[in-house]
Amino acid sequence: MGTKKLELRPVSEMSTSKDSDTNYTAANVKAPRMAGLLLRCFTWMMESDIFGLIFRLKLKKDNLITKVFQQTEYHEPPMFQPHFPIEVEESGVIQLEQNRSPPDHVARALECLYPLPSRNAIGDRNRHPFLHWKIRDYAEAFVSGRITPYLVAERFLSAVEDSCNRSPNMCFFIAYNEEDILRQASESTARHAKGKPLSVLDGVPIAVKDEIDCFPYLTTGGTKWMQKVRKVKDDAACIKRLRACGALLVGKTNMHELGQGTTGINPHYGAVRNPYDKDRCAGGSSGGSAAAVAAGLCPAALGVDGGGSVRMPAALCGVVGLKGTYGRVSSAGVLPLNWTLGSVGILAASVEDTLIMYTAIQGHLAQDWIASFPPAANLPILKDFEDGDLSKSKIISSIKIAKYSKWFDDSDKSVRTTCYSALNVLQQEYGVKVLEVTIPELEEMRLAHFITIGSEISASIGIDYDRMGIHDSGADIRVCFALYGSFSTRELLSAQRMRFRQMHYHMEIFKTADLIVTPTTAATAPVCSADGLKYGELNYVYGAKLMQYQIAGNFLGLPAISVPIGYDENGLPVGLQLIGRPWSEATLLHLASAIELLMAPNCTKPPEVVYDLLI
Repeated sequence: MGTKKLELRPVSEMSTSKDSDTNYTAANVKAPRMAGLLLRCFTWMMESDIFGLIFRLKLKKDNLITKVFQQTEYHEPPMFQPHFPIEVEESGVIQLEQNRSPPDHVARALECLYPLPSRNAIGDRNRHPFLHWKIRDYAEAFVSGRITPYLVAERFLSAVEDSCNRSPNMCFFIAYNEEDILRQASESTARHAKGKPLSVLDGVPIAVKDEIDCFPYLTTGGTKWMQKVRKVKDDAACIKRLRACGALLVGKTNMHELGQGTTGINPHYGAVRNPYDKDRCAGGSSGGSAAAVAAGLCPAALGVDGGGSVRMPAALCGVVGLKGTYGRVSSAGVLPLNWTLGSVGILAASVEDTLIMYTAIQGHLAQDWIASFPPAANLPILKDFEDGDLSKSKIISSIKIAKYSKWFDDSDKSVRTTCYSALNVLQQEYGVKVLEVTIPELEEMRLAHFITIGSEISASIGIDYDRMGIHDSGADIRVCFALYGSFSTRELLSAQRMRFRQMHYHMEIFKTADLIVTPTTAATAPVCSADGLKYGELNYVYGAKLMQYQIAGNFLGLPAISVPIGYDENGLPVGLQLIGRPWSEATLLHLASAIELLMAPNCTKPPEVVYDLLI
């Protein structure tokens, strides 16, 4: 007899209501933590013809991949990339004209903000134990002549050098070019001296994840070999837009190798340390960008989010992290690690700066390989309530939030308690309505995303990896590629059929709710274990906790944002995540700004490692 056939009910028979008969299944990863010599031995076995076959089959069977994607029958067709309706209705917004320049767009974003208050740097520092400077603070300081972009660039270089000389090395950057940084700063200083800055971003330091082309830097993807097979000849589309605004691009930030991990431990360029605790990880894979912002080296940075890689380190480092709807920001010039999951994202010290950066880089290109071309972007009008008068914003009180409590509650106690506190304050101050829902097959979605991201990176760079990269890669990455190469056609197609099912469930929820709320991560920043520093670390169990709430944003291409809301008992940051309807970035930013304002008194703890470039 053959294997017993399993069958999923058609999506038309499934319910997302609170009374659904669907059972919640928590992630049950069956893979031991490995590092050091044990990991090296396991790598050798995974790559061997005989032992590798045995281990790969066992891992897939033990972790339900075989059952769900080989032995289960689906009724739905595959969905090979996210696509959704074009229509989106949002209140309290202004709409960008798509044919305008990035500086023009940024100027429109400034119209959405309250006037920058008169700030005395030392006085503000005396009133507030910790305060990140915003993009507009830099711009005001440049315009007033109190400081120049050139002096800020010099202070940045000194701060990065100091961060590298600490014990341990903070490892924020893979590369930064002093000559190029000072050249950009000199040109910006000259523009300000003439009273002709290109935009509010002119001269403001912005860091770039080393997955995004930024000439003249190499794009390594956190590897030691990628630059040998892929040359950088031009800026990525998002970098061109930032340059048009005059942004001071200060280098390529460290990342988990090829984006295939959640810690930010990179055996080639060092483990990115968390500014709130040097013994903790910054998270992956955009950990360098998140940590650089948290440490005050720049008010904002770019990352790429293929599996929570912007939102996760944002939460662990206590900053804001936004990924837009799939296709909202062009991926031209981004390392092609995954075609249907990844999006350029923003890490910033505030929601305001996130809005400015989003406005600058948003926009697709005609040649982008996307199924749903984005409508004109909306920008939230934030000035109505950022002055502290909460009663003014009827827009916030009209937002309906969906919450799947069994999923929401499947997090560490300190994370859960902090997130509920933020949600309760939001309800009390604005009367926001929270709707209880059910999201079926969340564990199956996690596995489908894993199959998809592994298959896509294997197909995209696998030939170069086998030819040039395998022996120069960390042991954890070698294990990943050994497993990725074992995914079958049936498993990949079944994963895309699961994408169809999940899109249906989420669109059903969005018929009655504007967004879904979760913790950003189910746990706070993990310890940087010494035994994982040299060869990397495999810890799929903790990785699943960090990715638990991230998957829909990537697998379904939905916009999502993480907002810092406080700390756990160890003083480590906790983030709250909002997942929106397609193209609803303005609604996310609107509510995120309200949460930021409400939770500001709980977010005043300074990082252990922090720099001030304006004083």
